[in-house]
Amino acid sequence: MVKRFEVFMTDHHGTEKPCLILSADELNAVLPYVLIAPITTFNRKFPTRFTIGLKGKKGQVALDLMHTIPKSNLVRKIGALPPQSYEGVVLILQKMFRL
Repeated sequence: MVKRFEVFMTDHHGTEKPCLILSADELNAVLPYVLIAPITTFNRKFPTRFTIGLKGKKGQVALDLMHTIPKSNLVRKIGALPPQSYEGVVLILQKMFRL
């Protein structure tokens, strides 16, 4: 089963790109799609980006570009966000959706 804060390679129009799973585990268990945020190596100083290190490379989780994709587009799991980074992602999402 796909879990929140796991990192997957996705098939994006024939090109593999990394992404972070954002949708809740309860939804991931029953829905045919997941909410993801792409991970980019292009560094931008946006308040909606969260910098991570993965497999010896630095990247940014682009929370401003989150969207849903079919689970069938998930190619393979390549890792997971460290638990100490969960709060940083959640704080950005809270700021983004503050009403």
